[in-house]
Amino acid sequence: MISSCVSPPQGYLQYSVLFYGYYGRVRKIGSAGYRLPLAYFLVGMAVFAYSFIFLLRKMAKNSRLNLASTSDENFTFCWRVFCAWDYLIGNPEAAESKAAAIVNNIKEAIVDEQEKKKDTSLAVLISLRILANILVLLFLAGSIYIIYFVVERSQKLEQEKPELTLWEKNEVSVVVSLITMIAPSAFELVAQMEMYHPRTSLRFQLARVLVLYLGNLYSLIIALLDKVNSMSSSLQVSPGNFSDSSSLLATISQQELGGHPPTVAYIAEQHNTTTVTIATVLDQTSHRRSFSNQTALFEKNTLSQQDQCWETYVGQEMLKLSIIDMIFTVASILLIDFIRGLVVRYLSDCCCWDLESKFPEYGEFKIAENVLHLIYNQGMIWMGAFFSPCLPAFNVLKLIGLMYLRSWAVLTCNVPHQQVFRASRSNNFYLAMLLFMLFLCMLPTIFAIVRYRPSQHCGPFSGQEKIYDIISETVANDFPLWFRTVTSYISSPIVVLPALLLLL
Repeated sequence: MISSCVSPPQGYLQYSVLFYGYYGRVRKIGSAGYRLPLAYFLVGMAVFAYSFIFLLRKMAKNSRLNLASTSDENFTFCWRVFCAWDYLIGNPEAAESKAAAIVNNIKEAIVDEQEKKKDTSLAVLISLRILANILVLLFLAGSIYIIYFVVERSQKLEQEKPELTLWEKNEVSVVVSLITMIAPSAFELVAQMEMYHPRTSLRFQLARVLVLYLGNLYSLIIALLDKVNSMSSSLQVSPGNFSDSSSLLATISQQELGGHPPTVAYIAEQHNTTTVTIATVLDQTSHRRSFSNQTALFEKNTLSQQDQCWETYVGQEMLKLSIIDMIFTVASILLIDFIRGLVVRYLSDCCCWDLESKFPEYGEFKIAENVLHLIYNQGMIWMGAFFSPCLPAFNVLKLIGLMYLRSWAVLTCNVPHQQVFRASRSNNFYLAMLLFMLFLCMLPTIFAIVRYRPSQHCGPFSGQEKIYDIISETVANDFPLWFRTVTSYISSPIVVLPALLLLL
C-alpha cells in the first residue's frame, strides 16, 4: 500500500550537488563527451583502492623505522640521559621542546620499570579482567540495541505522522553522537580495574572504543539498508496502483466528458489541473468518495515515484551524522573543557581544597582518543562518500575548524595526559586500526552496489539493473571489438582463479 510508503526527508539541499540524486544519467555530457556515470563509479572505487595502497605503504615505512630504532632497548637510562641531546639545536624554543621530550621519555622508562616490579594476586587479577570485559560487552550490546530501537522508532514515526519535529528528524544522529561522546570515559573507568601496563591499557581502551564506533556505524547503516528495502518494495507495488488509478480516471472522465477519454500520460503530466477539474465534475455524481480516495492514491503514487531515491536518503543520513558529531564536539570543548578551566582557575581560592590537583582539575588533552575520533570521522567519509560525493569536502572543512578550536583549547584550558606511553611506537597501531576501519566501512557500500537496484528516477545509474553494469555497458558501446574479446578472456574463471590464488 502506498500509505505505508515512507518518503525520504525533504529539504532545500536534497537536489544539490551534495547528494547522489543531483547527478544525471546522460552517458556523455559536454563537447568533450565526459562520461559522468562511468566517472562517478570509477572515482568511488578508486577512493577505496588509493586508501588501501596509501595505508599499506605508510605502515611498511613505519615498520622499517621501528626496526632501525630497536637499538635503544639496552641501557635505557644511559641512552636517554647521555645521548638524547641534539647539538645542532640553536633555537631556544626548539631546545625547550627537546628538553620536554627527553623528560617525557625518561618518565616512560620509569613507568616501564615500575610496571615490571608490580606484584598482584593472579586470581584477583584474572577475576577483575573478566568482570571488566563483561561490563564492556554489556555496554556495547546496550549501545547497539539503543541505536536499533531509535531507528525503528523513527521509521514508525515517519509512517504515522505527516510532519516530524526537529528532534524527531535528528533523533538517530543525536543518540549516536551521545554514545560516541560518553563511551570513552566509561571504558576508561572500567580499564582501571584491569591493572594493565599503561601502554597495554591504552591499546585495549582504543580497541574497545573502535569496536563501539564500528558497532554504531554498522547499526545505523543496517537500519538504513532496511529502510532501502521498504522503499524498494513500495516501488514494486506502485505500478499496479498507478494503472488502477489511471484506468479509473479514464473511465469516469469518459462517462462525464462525452466519451473522449484523455490518455493516462496526459493525466500523469497534468495531475494538478486534472485533480481540480475532475473534483468539480464529481460534485455532480454519486462517485465522489471512492474517486477522491483513488485520486489521492494516484497523486501519492506519482510523487512517491519521483521522491524514492534511496541513495540520496543514505547520503543525507551520513551527512547529518557528521554535522551532529561536529556540533557535539564543539559543545564538549566549549561547555566542558573551557568552563571547567574557568572554574578551576578562578574559583580555586574560594574552595577548601586545591581544584587544580583534585576534583575537578583541568581537562586532559588525550592524544590517543583524539586520533581515534579522527579515525571515526574517516570511517564516516568512507561509508557515505559514494552516496554523498561532497561529504569528504565538508569533513575537510570540519576538521580544519576543529583543529584550530582544539589548539586553542590546549593552550588555554587543557593539560597533558597523565598516562605516559611511547606514542612513536603506536603509529602502526593507529594505522592498523584505520586499515581495519577502511575494510569494514567499505563492505556496506560494496554490498549496496551489488545487492540493490539503483533508483529509477534519479542518479547517474537510473534505468540499470545494477550500478556496476555501467562498466559492461561502456565496454560494449565505446570500445572496439578486440578490447571486448580481451576483457571477456581476462574476466573468465581461467584467469581469475589462478590470479586470486597468487594474490592469496
